[in-house]
Amino acid sequence: MKAANHYLNWGYKVFDRRRDEIEPLLLQALQDSRAIEIGLYAHDPATHDLLDSLLPGSECPLNTHLDHRRLNVFALDDEDLISLLRRQIENSLLWGASYGINHLSAFTLTRRPEYQEALERKLTEQLRILNRLCREYQFPVHIENTYHEIDFYRRIMLSVEREELDQLHFCFDFGHAKVWSMRPLRAWLDFLAELDRTGRRLHFHLHTNRGLSDEHLSFVDAEWMDLCHVDEYTTPWNSFKALAILEQRFPQARKVMEVQPSEARENLQRVLEEIERIARRDALISA
Repeated sequence: MKAANHYLNWGYKVFDRRRDEIEPLLLQALQDSRAIEIGLYAHDPATHDLLDSLLPGSECPLNTHLDHRRLNVFALDDEDLISLLRRQIENSLLWGASYGINHLSAFTLTRRPEYQEALERKLTEQLRILNRLCREYQFPVHIENTYHEIDFYRRIMLSVEREELDQLHFCFDFGHAKVWSMRPLRAWLDFLAELDRTGRRLHFHLHTNRGLSDEHLSFVDAEWMDLCHVDEYTTPWNSFKALAILEQRFPQARKVMEVQPSEARENLQRVLEEIERIARRDALISA
């Protein structure tokens, strides 16, 4: 069992949007040597000045989230976008990020069976482009699940393996799978274990919702709203037990809370307290 302050692969996500919003949380994360993810969506100059001054040389586990609205994999046949992507990777490396996160697309892709072969071919071509760029910079990228089912991501990751795209890994978003997948969490965990066995590295985005939309609720809010009980997505676990299972099965993976900065510290503290309580209880039961 670990003290809460030893779960340093658990951390916070902030956006490059408003300096006043993220500065207190960023300073706290740096003080605690806690994991940080920077979302590169707004490109606010004052926020980038802050990141330039605080992040280089820090010892925090750090990664960035590339601008998936414009620079997603599906869009990477546009040379102008490649130039923007280079800039984001260069900024990431300047700050000390070890990898980035990206989406396959900014929108839902076709589910029609007759188009699946063409879609896979298109995405594989784009993933080759991304992998070449990642290899040039020695900056891996994790592909995040969004609008599609496990079988779709399994096909994509098998293509990544077949094409020997060595710089591409996977990011599992807990809340996305609850909204956009019909499969239970345990099926996703089995898929992640498959990836782990093949040497693909994992990253986690953790937030929850009411199952209707991608709300990014904190687990503190969800607990208050009575949303942390066992449901069809998390069964046979409640939300806190599910998070404890994630830590048990994938202890080396970075786990980032995607919640509002004002709630981030309380949310992480509550989650880690529950994970530690569950670990102590399980140890007593096994003894």
